Amino acid sequence: MTTPPATSASALIATLQRAQQARNLVVAGMLTSHRCPWCVALRKEQLDPRMRTSQAPQLMVVEFDVDDTAPIQFPDGKQRTARAWGEAYGMTLTPTVTMLDRMAKPLAPPLVGYGSRDFYGAYLEEQIRIAHGYWQSRHNDTP
Repeated sequence: MTTPPATSASALIATLQRAQQARNLVVAGMLTSHRCPWCVALRKEQLDPRMRTSQAPQLMVVEFDVDDTAPIQFPDGKQRTARAWGEAYGMTLTPTVTMLDRMAKPLAPPLVGYGSRDFYGAYLEEQIRIAHGYWQSRHNDTP
């Protein structure tokens, strides 16, 4: 299965619905900014390669651009900006990556910044493992 590069937050609901239907898919939210060089490096060095691998579970990334003031539709029916979404969960710095549940809420403490390239992959895999457990339990609860 080939996964496309990170998607815009405008596709948040569709991405979360896809994860609910799939057995081996997790969704990460990335708080980003077009002015953030570390965001570009993180995406290029960590997220894009992980999204393109055949390693299970598959990773999809939804980018929440804090510079975009357009409202985003969330699964709870409310609209808010990417910045407001991040602030609601204490995420104000870019880049920040967090695994998402079906309501676009963080499943674990987020990965903030990108200072440790050597260890980031291991931290990301731990987050993916946590998210995979969440999504697997959601599938086990459905008939």
